[in-house]
Amino acid sequence: MNNSVHKKIYKAVLDAVSRSPMTHKALIEQTAIELYGGIVNDGQIGEFTEVRGLIGAVISEMKNDGVILLDNDTYSVGIRSPLSLRMENCEKDILELLKKEPQAKPQIRSYLQNLYKTTATPSTVDDNLLFNHLGQVLRRMLAEHKIEIFDGKYRLREEARANIQDISSMIELRAAFLSRIHSKGGEFFEHYIMMLLKKHQEKCGKKVIECKTTGGASDGGIDGIMITVDSLGFKETTMIQAKNRTDLTVETTVRSFYGAVCALGGSRGILATTSDLHPSAKIFLSRIDNCVGLVGEDIFRIACECLYGIRKKNGKLIIDKKIL
Repeated sequence: MNNSVHKKIYKAVLDAVSRSPMTHKALIEQTAIELYGGIVNDGQIGEFTEVRGLIGAVISEMKNDGVILLDNDTYSVGIRSPLSLRMENCEKDILELLKKEPQAKPQIRSYLQNLYKTTATPSTVDDNLLFNHLGQVLRRMLAEHKIEIFDGKYRLREEARANIQDISSMIELRAAFLSRIHSKGGEFFEHYIMMLLKKHQEKCGKKVIECKTTGGASDGGIDGIMITVDSLGFKETTMIQAKNRTDLTVETTVRSFYGAVCALGGSRGILATTSDLHPSAKIFLSRIDNCVGLVGEDIFRIACECLYGIRKKNGKLIIDKKIL
């Protein structure tokens, strides 16, 4: 099986059972809908029969590896599922918990540990990753005035409680948006992020005179180059690195990218990742003034602002499946 196809099926299967436990038949059909836009029925032959076989093979592999669990013909998330994928809904899970009653940080942490099953693994790596992510999410939710701290506990602000449905819908849309990008692989993401950044620069009033992907083994860590001119005629060369991944981008990766930007004479650098940056990588970026990191939630926000990969339908934001 082609490695790219395998990754897409793997991610689609994990996303499906993360939303709700499913029977074998329902899981195959849902995966087929997600990836191929149609239901693969038992009676269909030819190409659809091959698709069913591919999906079934990946499901069996994931079950044997403990990534998904089978109980009474129903699949659910296993303890070895990639934690970074499950944490895409971390904010929503926290909101659901705080809807019931205020919680201290240790209580939230324990709740998420049990929810994501990090306590079922012998290593503390998953726990540490979860704790770091939890801290970042809580700080962001405080800054966005969704939650507040009262008497040592986190609680929903009244305005957030009143708009909890809209907030949850946006979180679900963000998770679905990133999931679709994950499933399409690295080459797709390189082209997508270049077009998204082009639209963003034009929206900010700059003229884009060149925007291209570089790619290849000899790209020096640079996946794309964009040349812009502002209203005064100043020209800038921005170099982009695109990481379509579920694990954290570490400091050494950021340092290498920064070195490539400097060596190749770039004015600025943008490291875009569909997941997140390791805390040490964020600290490093904060100490330099010509490189920034864009993480999954940043990419989603820009996509909503520029309506690229996201579109409006009846006043609501939805995924633009013509692009994603």
